[in-house]
Amino acid sequence: MNLKIYLMIDMRCILTHRAYPCVVEKFEASFDKEKLNCKEYWFAFKDLQSKISYNKCPICEVTFNQYPNKTNTATLDHFRPKDIDMYPDLKCEPKNYLLMCSLCNNIYKDNKFPLIDDRQRFKNEEPLLFNPIDKNPLDFFKLAFLETPIGGVMQLEPKNSDKDSYEHKISERTIKMFSLRYCNEDSCQYKRTEWNQEKKENESINVTQVSNHILREHYRNFIELSKARSNKKSLALFFKDENRKKELEKYGFFRFIMKEQFSIN
Repeated sequence: MNLKIYLMIDMRCILTHRAYPCVVEKFEASFDKEKLNCKEYWFAFKDLQSKISYNKCPICEVTFNQYPNKTNTATLDHFRPKDIDMYPDLKCEPKNYLLMCSLCNNIYKDNKFPLIDDRQRFKNEEPLLFNPIDKNPLDFFKLAFLETPIGGVMQLEPKNSDKDSYEHKISERTIKMFSLRYCNEDSCQYKRTEWNQEKKENESINVTQVSNHILREHYRNFIELSKARSNKKSLALFFKDENRKKELEKYGFFRFIMKEQFSIN
């Protein structure tokens, strides 16, 4: 089956996927709707979302691993937090579930859901976070390849340059919240403790270094394609490696580059 994914990754197709109604039906039939004890059944959506995203986080596009409590472990997020002072009525709402890596979900997003005006929460609210199940990433972001003190990185930037526009505010807040641009590691010392499977012990992790590492990996994966994009002969030569092309097509970033929605600095 040919699954369509775009940048960051466009997850809108999950709502029209032929398997989605069946998953929702089985999920809603499993828990007690009065007690809302649906927590143990949330996993029902993981397989389908992981399939659509090619086992990648739709926000930072890191590949999920299989170990618990790691920065790129697959976790199911309530996009609108289920906290009692936030959106408890959406605790068991399938459309509110988004599969993300634990770095984006548990560390960066946590239970935050910023609005243009927090006084308008629940009524006429204007969210400041991009939701890949709801919107097209191509309308909000562009890629930027640049050199930094740690080497080349590929980061996200707002597509709309008008800082007063709603689109720019959504893009900028999303980029900042999920650390989707380079941050100087001397000034950004965000750390967490996680389990080291090999050492069988907890260790301190500099989360900023992890995020920057992801941006560096994306740079290494896509800089050659980006340089070749503007020349038909160079692009044809790049695509001669079918296996490499197939792997890059699994990333949402691929479509951005093919639409030339990027810059190289």
